[in-house]
Amino acid sequence: MANKIPRVPVREQDPQIRATNFEEVCYGYDLDEARLEASRCLHCRNPRCVAACPVSIRIPDFIGALHTGELQQAADIISGDSSLPSICGRVCPQESQCEGSCILGIKGEPVAIGKLERFIGDWKLEHGAAAAQTAPRNGYKVAVIGSGPAGLACASDLAKMGYGVKIFEALHKVGGVLVYGIPEFRLPKKLVRQEISKIEALGATIDCNVVAGRSIDIKELMEDMGYSAVFIGSGAGLPTFMKLPGENLNEVYSANEFLTRVNLMGAYKYPEVDTPIRIGNKVAVVGGG
Repeated sequence: MANKIPRVPVREQDPQIRATNFEEVCYGYDLDEARLEASRCLHCRNPRCVAACPVSIRIPDFIGALHTGELQQAADIISGDSSLPSICGRVCPQESQCEGSCILGIKGEPVAIGKLERFIGDWKLEHGAAAAQTAPRNGYKVAVIGSGPAGLACASDLAKMGYGVKIFEALHKVGGVLVYGIPEFRLPKKLVRQEISKIEALGATIDCNVVAGRSIDIKELMEDMGYSAVFIGSGAGLPTFMKLPGENLNEVYSANEFLTRVNLMGAYKYPEVDTPIRIGNKVAVVGGG
């Protein structure tokens, strides 16, 4: 029976090697591994995985298409609900969402839904699969504040529906927390850029170095620039300090500052790139996130 097939392990860098680089740790599935793992899905009549997915991806349907080798069909099914499959397949908390609700997980290992989504997303990027269909332009413009996952998903959906969309990003690189908050070894910057290019191909445009409330304000966007609506996806990225003596000393970093320096300033490319960040021989980490 399908539920007796053990979960297909995913290949990763050897720990002794990955400790010396910032390359992606997880290699993901190849086609044979992905199809074997897809064969484990029970195709439940009332799929709990779909109910637990924040965007309600038709998970059994895309897994079924993958199992039979219909990769374009699988990609189309995911694209109906998600604009960022390669990203979500890597960084979504599947263990507490779709996979956490998989019925196979009650007595064994759930289907590796995230790894299968990643496989289809990467396949689509690699093979230049057909882009999503867009409706004719309807004449309305929407401004999106912030180019993080919320802003990108909003822009993608609106562009598909025929709206003119422009994303305004405060930083000099697009992607929000995807580029400044997640390490390279977990989510490669090149892949984020590829996913963003898909959204641009739908017609969305992006302006960086634009700080909402300073460079422009909402009144200006709507009254002077002709936008019919504004979506604010500025994130929740401000750090929380504990008001302890010494927390403002040099070489005391918030997680946000540390990750931003590492990611946006290229510290993960060390020693090719040097950045103004120093780590001593002894490091104290406050917080276990």
